[in-house]
Parts: sequence; structure tokens; C-alpha cells
Amino acid sequence: MAGKRKKTHWAARRKTKQARRDGQPDDAEPRPDRRAERSDAVHPGSYAAQRQRQHPTDAADKPALSLPTKRRYGLWVAFCGKNYSGMQMNEGVKTIEAELERALFEAGGIAESNYGFLQKIGWSRAARTDKGVHAAGQLLTAKLHVGEDADIPAFVGKVNAALPEDIRVMHMVTVTKNFNAKMTCDQRTYEYLAPTFIFAKRARAAAIKESEKTEEKGDAATAQWPSDLRDSEEGFDDNVVIDNTTLEAHKAFRLSDETLEKLNATLKEYVGTHNFHNFTSKMEPTNPQAKRFIISFEAERPFVQNDMEWVRLRVVGQSFLLHHIRKMIGTAVEIVSGVTDPSTIERAMQLTKMDLPKAPSVGLYLAQAHFEVYNLKMAESIQTSHPPLDLKEPAVAAAVELFKRDFIFDHIMKHEERTRTYAKWLRTMEVLPFDYVAKPYLEWKKEKEEEAERTDRAGRRELAKAARAEVAAQANNPSEVPATKEVAKTEEESTAS
Repeated sequence: MAGKRKKTHWAARRKTKQARRDGQPDDAEPRPDRRAERSDAVHPGSYAAQRQRQHPTDAADKPALSLPTKRRYGLWVAFCGKNYSGMQMNEGVKTIEAELERALFEAGGIAESNYGFLQKIGWSRAARTDKGVHAAGQLLTAKLHVGEDADIPAFVGKVNAALPEDIRVMHMVTVTKNFNAKMTCDQRTYEYLAPTFIFAKRARAAAIKESEKTEEKGDAATAQWPSDLRDSEEGFDDNVVIDNTTLEAHKAFRLSDETLEKLNATLKEYVGTHNFHNFTSKMEPTNPQAKRFIISFEAERPFVQNDMEWVRLRVVGQSFLLHHIRKMIGTAVEIVSGVTDPSTIERAMQLTKMDLPKAPSVGLYLAQAHFEVYNLKMAESIQTSHPPLDLKEPAVAAAVELFKRDFIFDHIMKHEERTRTYAKWLRTMEVLPFDYVAKPYLEWKKEKEEEAERTDRAGRRELAKAARAEVAAQANNPSEVPATKEVAKTEEESTAS
């Protein structure tokens, strides 16, 4: 069969084994040793690099300590990402992994010779979160010096004492020798916290034509509402001013039982295996990667906090596309609000292209990574015995929920109070409404290319990228005289466009 390796005769295999046993070279090429490809330098994004620069001789002078046997552990981690530039360790920025590695080292879990080398301790993560993104149930695995199982709670206490208060190790268990968090994770739960006023009934406003905007408010109005604003990262104009009357109406709004029922019925339409090519960016309808399986999607009962009502949406799926969850929620908001009809979801899953709204990113966070197949194998195994990888223990579940409310929820609510992100998003949707018209892929693609050329989107991105690079270079070389005002002005103009 094509694709299968041709079997070797048993006599040839025996001859090869005998040659290896006798120290003679065989015909087969030797398997490359990947350890030789590893860099001998400490990861530049690790605190170990900073420590090495400040005290270059400390590691050589210290005697080798007697550490417990190294074993692989799974660490359930919760964090609020507002102060960090993502999960993955990177040079020159503050990351979650760098903080965790430092805390594990200070707690005695990482040997001096392995500090700054994540590959030496078999580091893996279930998911990679970007800048500013939060998580309440992220799983990391690493080979650590802890000791017996009874020593785990004390070790977790040491690690948490060395961590910032917005990063916490919630639970820690042993895992199998070759466990990999990324490859073993089979489901992911994401939650989205949003104010309920975004589901209020509203009429669909007509799109403002370019000629009308120019006649009424001149060129400034045209610049305020660019035609490609909906395709931006956040999908709304941050310069919109929300008046006090609107703010009071948002605070007074309460989601009725009927609307909550309609919301859950709408979210249920996403459950199952569907073609979600319209719920991401730049994906062809026939791309097999667009097929995704959503296990469940539901909204909880709303609650009032800080004089505003909030609702938590929870989606469980095997995997998700870029902007996938945000576009599902954005479309659900439009349906529940009466802007478009419920058949929009079904039409968006066909082989035609349709532009869909993208909810703000501030309310989205990783609630938990799941390892159902692994847990089932461990429960049925008679050779090995490892605890299940979940957050079902009452004490652990309560601690995770408390962290959500004290850090993640608090940040989202304060962010809305300070920036009015959801209110600005709604206002942008009213001024630049979506038409929910399905088009053939080639026609849709041609329109997007013409729009990108007309608005010079690529040029603006390059200008913004160059401005950010220049600012970063000036930060690294403060002795040089920077043209800060011009760089800031260029970046501001690119962002506003």
C-alpha cells in the first residue's frame, strides 16, 4: 500500500542486530541525536539569562546539591494575562513561563544546571495563550525534583510564594513518563464574560454612505468610520464617545428569562461538526481544517456586579480556529438582538463566504484543558497508577472559581468601566452593520482584494510595524537620540486608519 514502509526480512534484521552487537557498521544510516542540536546558551527570555549576566561565576562556585529524583508532573496553572506578553517565553518581554520557571527554580524543583533550559526538563503546555489572554485551567508538564507524593502540597506552597499574585499553581499531580500536554489534550473549554446589555433588542441601522458622511461632517467623519474597520483586530472604533445616558441604560439593563432561553437556543446551533470557514480569517470553504467539532455551548444565569449585569458563556470543543469563538459569539449577539435571523448560522456554514461580526477579545479566557482519553486509560490501567488530570476536587474547583472572580472577572469588569469596549463595539455595529449576504468565494475574495488595495491596508501595517520596531530599537539603545514624536505619530495614524 502506498505510504507504508517496506518490511525488512527477518534474516536481514537479525544480521543488522548482530552487526550492531559486534560493533561493526551496518548499512542503515544512524539515527541522528537531536540532543546535539540543542543550544548550549540559556534561553534569553528566562530569568536565568539575567541571573547569569549579573552573577556569571555563582553557578560554578556553588557545590552540587543532592536533589530528589526527577519525575514528570502536571501543574494546573491559573493566571491573569494583563501584565504579561503571552504564555510562551520570549526575549525582552515579561511572560507567564518565565515567571513559572523562576518560581519552580526557587522552590527547588529545577536543578541549577537545568535552569534556563526548558527542553532539559521536558516542558510542555496544553495551549499557547497570547498577550493579555487569561487562563483558569492551563496545564503545564515538566520533570521536577519534588520528592514523594506527600511532598507535593508543600512544594506547591513554595512555588506560589515565589509567584506574583496574578499567577497561581492550583493543583499538581504526577503524570506518565512520556506525557506531553499539547499532544494529549483532547478538549478545551473557553469562557466568555460579557455585559448583558449587548443582547438588548435593537433595530438594524442603515449603513452610512460615504457621500452622506462627507456632506454632514466632512472628511473627518469619513476617516472616523473607515470601510475596513470591521476587519481590524478588535472590530470597533476606539475613538467613539459613549454618552452618560447610554451608560445608564446599559447599567439598568437586565436579561429576561425569555432572552436567555433564546440565547441558549442560538448557541446550541453551533454544537456538532460543522464547516466554520466563515468564523475565521482567510480560509477557503473547502479547506478541511475548517471542520471543527463543538461539544457544548451554553450561557449561565446572569449575575450583577459593579452595578452592571454580566453573563458567562461556556464553549467546549476539540479545537478552535483563529477568532472562531469571538465570531460565534458576535453572530449570536446579532441574532438575539434581532438584527439578523437565526438562519444566519446555518447559511454561514455553507460553502459560500459571509462576513460575520467579531466580539471583543477582552472577555475571552481559557477555562480548562481536558484530557479525557488519558484519564480513561489511567482508570483502566493495571500497570501504572496516576491521578486523573482534572479540576473536579471540591477544594481545587473552589480555588479556581475564586481566582476567576478575584482576578479575571475583576480585570474584565474594570476594563469595561475604563474603556467602554463593549459599548463602543455595539456603536460600531450600528454605524457599520453587517449585511449577512452569502457570496461565492471567488467573488468575495476579489472584493476583499480590491478593498485592501483601495485602503492600502498592507502599507499601513508596514508603517505601524516599522514604527514599533523603531520604538523597540530606541528602548534597547537609549543613548541614541530618538525621534519619538514622529514615530508615535506614524503609529497613531496607522492605528487610526
